[in-house]
Amino acid sequence: MVRTNLTRTFVAIICSSLLASARSPAPTPQNVTLQEAVRVALEKNPAVQAAVAYSQAVHEGIAEAKAARLPRVDFSEGFTRGNNPVYVFGGLLTERQFTPSDFGLNFLNTPPPLDIFRTQVTAALSLYDAGQTGRRIKDAKLSAQGAGENGKRTTQEVIFSVVKAYTDELLARENVRVAEAAVKSAKSDVERAQARQEEGQAVPSDLLSAKVQLAQAQQDLLQANNAVDLAHAALNVAMGLPEDTATTIEPGLKESSYDAGTLSERQQLALKNRPDLREAGLGVEHSANAQRMARAEFLPKVNVFSSWEEDNQTFATRGGNNWAAGVSVNFNIFDGGANRARLAAARYRQSQAQAQAAQMAAAVKLQVREAYLNLTTAQQRVEVSRQSQSQAEESLRITQNRYEAGLATITDLLQVETAHTSAQKNYLNALFDYRLSYAALELATGELAPDSPAVREQ
Repeated sequence: MVRTNLTRTFVAIICSSLLASARSPAPTPQNVTLQEAVRVALEKNPAVQAAVAYSQAVHEGIAEAKAARLPRVDFSEGFTRGNNPVYVFGGLLTERQFTPSDFGLNFLNTPPPLDIFRTQVTAALSLYDAGQTGRRIKDAKLSAQGAGENGKRTTQEVIFSVVKAYTDELLARENVRVAEAAVKSAKSDVERAQARQEEGQAVPSDLLSAKVQLAQAQQDLLQANNAVDLAHAALNVAMGLPEDTATTIEPGLKESSYDAGTLSERQQLALKNRPDLREAGLGVEHSANAQRMARAEFLPKVNVFSSWEEDNQTFATRGGNNWAAGVSVNFNIFDGGANRARLAAARYRQSQAQAQAAQMAAAVKLQVREAYLNLTTAQQRVEVSRQSQSQAEESLRITQNRYEAGLATITDLLQVETAHTSAQKNYLNALFDYRLSYAALELATGELAPDSPAVREQ
């Protein structure tokens, strides 16, 4: 009896839990604007995170280079044991434990093993290194600046990827709307053809043609829905989210208007603003600094050093306490021409960096020209396709009326409907290309940012 009651109670709890979960509403998809999508991407996209981490790591190189201006202090603790006569003789002296009896020949020739516990502190400081430390610091600063410019360019590329993915999904959803309208229109055509055939006003081939048109429209709708799913996953990945995250976007692919300025203005902005071009300029400075470092190898180096050590026969007892200090001057007399070869290589690398910077500047101007012309063409396509769409709608209305009046064939109607659907898609593609072309222009000029027109005006 008790077991039966427990079973009933357990079943009741499970049923209550299932009912509660069934009644609880599904999580509402998060609605994001383009600006919100860009903000999320700049926080969570792995490419941005990697660029930030790299920039921070390179920045630490400045502190590492500056450390050479400070003294280096090292501590060591060691233990040795041996009976080498020279080792024992010297060890007793450093331990300050040498006695007259240690001058015995037997002891000198066959000494017993000696333990030495050595505590040592050494310090060294470069007094003059021909400016090498300063140049290493400058080199580290240039590297940090280059990493910063690289991070800025990565940020711009991530923003562009989000703009593209967001606009891709807008276009995909609009194509679904067009495909659904085409399916609805094709179903109406099938119904008309069916009715006219039953009335004896159409041949069976008309109905078959309408059904073929409907099948094609249904296939197009399936592909359009699939494109939405893919575009949605791509947007999530661009934002740095799991691809199946429940998000929704602002619907509608509307017309926008952008001020492109002149081509010359845009090219000048690119030469000034492009982070990767500034990074190439830093590469020229890098090579010039490397050339000066190579020249410094021909100059002398001056260092000061000191050491203190304590040598004991046991770890706990006190023994010899010794110190030393000195100055060293190092000057290379002959190295087989290695320094001259390094200097010549540095000069060639500087010429290489200058040529690469010039090549990149030319490539940047060409990229701006391409983006500018693509934007101009896309704007013209919007105007042309808008007119074409209006004309296709009017042509469809007229043809539908003529078909109802028996003045047009089913072939005429289907052709006009196909042209109408194509005109709608052409208009949407033109809107998509216009928006994306402007974002590409801002990317080419180095202006693309979370608050730039390509992100705001949607």
